[in-house]
Amino acid sequence: MNNNQRSYIVADGAKNSGNKSNSNTTLGNFEIKPPNNTGTILGIIGGVLTTVGDALATIGAIIQLNTDVSVDLQSQVDDFKSDQEKDIMREEIDDLQEKVKQLEKLIKSNQY
Repeated sequence: MNNNQRSYIVADGAKNSGNKSNSNTTLGNFEIKPPNNTGTILGIIGGVLTTVGDALATIGAIIQLNTDVSVDLQSQVDDFKSDQEKDIMREEIDDLQEKVKQLEKLIKSNQY
């Protein structure tokens, strides 16, 4: 088949091949069949779904990072508070030990 010949589907379903200048065929008998774009459409839908999936994964990672940072910060704050409480207790224990020593001295001095 050369460049001047094309294959057409006739309205009654019969296939007619011929030269453009063939006088036996008329344009009224031809039915234009659109190309099958199903693969392209499915490819576009797949691309969109991939993009949406990637965006959701990114949003999920950001939310997880935010949660991790929040938990880590809270842990550091709790540790700091705990350390402060320990320091306060240590100071109170030291003060009580000093008072016990003073009481012991006072008791010893009053015994004689």
